Amino acid sequence: MAARRGSRHHLIVVADVEGFGDRRRTGPHQRAVRDGLYEAIEAAFTATGVVWRDCYHEDRGDAVFVLVPGEVDKAAFVEAALPTLVTRLRVHNDAHPEAQRIRLRIALHAGEVGYDEHGVTSSSLTLAFRLCDAPPLKTALATSPGVLAVIASDWLFDDVIRHTPGAAPATWRTVSVEVKEVTTTGWITLPDHPYPAAPDPTTALTRASHPGHPNVVSGRVVPRQLPGSVRDFTGRVEHLAALDALIPPEPGQYDERPRSVVITAVDGAGGMGKTTLALHWAHRIQDRFPDGTLHVNLRGYGPGTPLTSGEALSGFLRALGVAARGIPADVDAQAALLRSLLAGKRTLLVLDNAHSAEQVRPLLPGTAGCMVLVTSRDSLTGLVVTDAAHRLTLDLLTPPEALDLVTGILGAERAAAEPDAVAALLRQCARLPLALRVAASRAAAHPHLTVADVVTELADDHTRLDVLSEFADERAAVRAVFDWSYRRLPPEQARLFRRLGLHPGPDLSLPAAAALAELPPMDTRPLLAALAGAHLIEPTAGGRYRFHDLLRAYAADQARHHDTDEDRERALEALLTFYTYTVCTADHYIYHLFVQMPAAVAVPRHPHLIDTPDEAWAWLGTERANILAALQHAAERRLDHHTIPLAHACRFICSLGSPQEWIRAHDAGITAAKRVGNRTQEAILLIDRGETASDLGWWDQAHTDLDHAATLVRQLDDPRLRVSDFNGRGLLLLRQGRFQEAVGLLKLALPLSKEIGSVRWEAVVEGNLSTAHLGLGHSQIALEYAERGLRLRRQAGDLTGEATALTHLARAWRQLGAPEKAIALCRDAIALGYSTPLNRYETIAGPLDVLATCLHQLGRTDEAISCWQEAAAVYDNAGYSHKAAEVRRRLSDAQAKP
Repeated sequence: MAARRGSRHHLIVVADVEGFGDRRRTGPHQRAVRDGLYEAIEAAFTATGVVWRDCYHEDRGDAVFVLVPGEVDKAAFVEAALPTLVTRLRVHNDAHPEAQRIRLRIALHAGEVGYDEHGVTSSSLTLAFRLCDAPPLKTALATSPGVLAVIASDWLFDDVIRHTPGAAPATWRTVSVEVKEVTTTGWITLPDHPYPAAPDPTTALTRASHPGHPNVVSGRVVPRQLPGSVRDFTGRVEHLAALDALIPPEPGQYDERPRSVVITAVDGAGGMGKTTLALHWAHRIQDRFPDGTLHVNLRGYGPGTPLTSGEALSGFLRALGVAARGIPADVDAQAALLRSLLAGKRTLLVLDNAHSAEQVRPLLPGTAGCMVLVTSRDSLTGLVVTDAAHRLTLDLLTPPEALDLVTGILGAERAAAEPDAVAALLRQCARLPLALRVAASRAAAHPHLTVADVVTELADDHTRLDVLSEFADERAAVRAVFDWSYRRLPPEQARLFRRLGLHPGPDLSLPAAAALAELPPMDTRPLLAALAGAHLIEPTAGGRYRFHDLLRAYAADQARHHDTDEDRERALEALLTFYTYTVCTADHYIYHLFVQMPAAVAVPRHPHLIDTPDEAWAWLGTERANILAALQHAAERRLDHHTIPLAHACRFICSLGSPQEWIRAHDAGITAAKRVGNRTQEAILLIDRGETASDLGWWDQAHTDLDHAATLVRQLDDPRLRVSDFNGRGLLLLRQGRFQEAVGLLKLALPLSKEIGSVRWEAVVEGNLSTAHLGLGHSQIALEYAERGLRLRRQAGDLTGEATALTHLARAWRQLGAPEKAIALCRDAIALGYSTPLNRYETIAGPLDVLATCLHQLGRTDEAISCWQEAAAVYDNAGYSHKAAEVRRRLSDAQAKP
């Protein structure tokens, strides 16, 4: 990278080890410290989704500096990297002697970095080094019992950290920095021993001045999420007054009657201005809600998938200061946490574009003082009947209101110059607010166009008059205006625009767009840039693109009108081939030791290259929603050649989503496999779904799936499937506590696993036999199985499995009365678990649970409680609430005993 000349923007990270040159550190000690430093830094970067090899970095002996690619989300990086770094440093320190332990100073800055034949240089890089050498940072670490002290530049704090609740901005402290020629201001935090939350008053004042940025008041996060409102809002006086009358009374003004949260449902046809009204009113009165204003577009109407309640809840919780790792996986738990955070508060929630009452209910606060404003094309009768919502219906603007709106956009002088044309515009737009706004804006933005010209364009096609009629919805109301932009596109851009409207997911990347366009990515990139310049698509972070809902519908409609059925089907086939092939490629990098799906997968014309497991994880995480949308799209259209391999390759969802999503993906695959009559594919999917159901404690479904799979396997001459079948059914019996029966099935699997030559399968069965014999009280036999399982996992190069095998071994030693040995094994397992994102509920929560039991057995109750709490949180976040409940029962028992 250094050989390239020029400059690029980077997030700059400088890390320096405290006391690296201490005389007590010998050469081997220093090498261990350097190894630990790099392992911790790389793990922290991986936790943020950044691929380490994509970062330029240089070693400085006791320090390292890293240049993070400029497109990386700085807020997400800071939020995820620092907690992970603390955890990895602690794991390293727990496993090494004093002379090899690490305490670290980190400096964060961002700016342009120049590249030439000598390396990299810039004033931004120099500043980052000076910050890392700042005496206040050294003092902060020296006086802290923690392992990490971080300093951020004033620019990075003000532009990024200040607006990132998960980074706990209130716990950062400003300091003066004077190092060599640099005199500046920095912000210091101690992630594992934070300063008390005491924000600078000027910080809160600055943040309050920016809509959408959370404020901090007395240590509390106060979100202000409203998007900007239109400056020329007109009319709706009666509706504004009605909303004003519903504002909850101030504290102390309640009468004797019980009060509940105030819910107002603003409904009406598409294009009536529901969102415009809601935002204008909310901006006007949000000072009446001192605890914040939350806003979300629920995407209820329009193409694509509506926002789920869980997605909306997650966004609200983050805005209220809950870190991503602290958000429960279960929607009910998320809703309960939101209600807890809003209890006793005065907060306004604006839920825009709702699909149904069911989508809205989990987002409702539970106590008086808050107010919820919902907009929807649906009447939301359920909210009115069961939740006492007030209904407010919008109709067309009155003639005076419509004239005021158009005059405000055009300007009074221009409107007065063409009164007849303005009157015609009002008629043709049927006084529909959205249609009036876009039509008048068309004339206002192009001085060479008269209002009469716009009226003529609207009148050219009778279909345009139809879509701008009184009964049109939002899509119809704006279709004519979209035509103006679309008709000016060159043919290649117009073709791509139409194709993009066929994409079933929420956003898309350049390779996906190229697949739809049936063009090379290098030819597609300038076409996307041109469409973004014409405001027909919207560029987002990471080089991705998304549509405004109405534009997506318009693009798809244009495709239906201008492309043949064969053209559209060919484009969608190319897109699904792209997703199926790339998902299966990523799956192979991650799960190459696991059961593979025998399926013919076509190679796309322009494959997206994935060369490492890290790249596979990064791609899968970014494309998760699109992959699930592609699977659903293929399943609905019975495109079984895509549905089956996609469903199986969605197993990454267990690590980046939830086991429930994984089961739903398998539902589609099993239906498709049955339809095509492929018993091998059906058996593989049934065993996977059965094992996942077993892991969730869904015994009936697990038995049904695994018994059906066993019937299919008996009809097939496939020893690999027989191993998988015996192991799956044995594992189910094991989890139900039927240990002797489990041993019987697992002993049938063991010789078969050796016969097929799969070292990993042999290791899996050995580990499960260890657990079964532990359940029977055969501790020594269990130890022998666990030792063989660990040896085989290492032989196979299965890091995730090695963490599981270490946990099996730890359980055996604990039962044999050697808790100290079990503790060391658990710590090794946890360190391995943090090195891979695969199945962390098993590789981290499992050994944490065993570790806690051993610590409690030795009387180290406080440490045990901390481990149990962490294990329960990991299980919750992974979607295994029943396992979290089991851990909390042990935690409760430990706390109850003196």
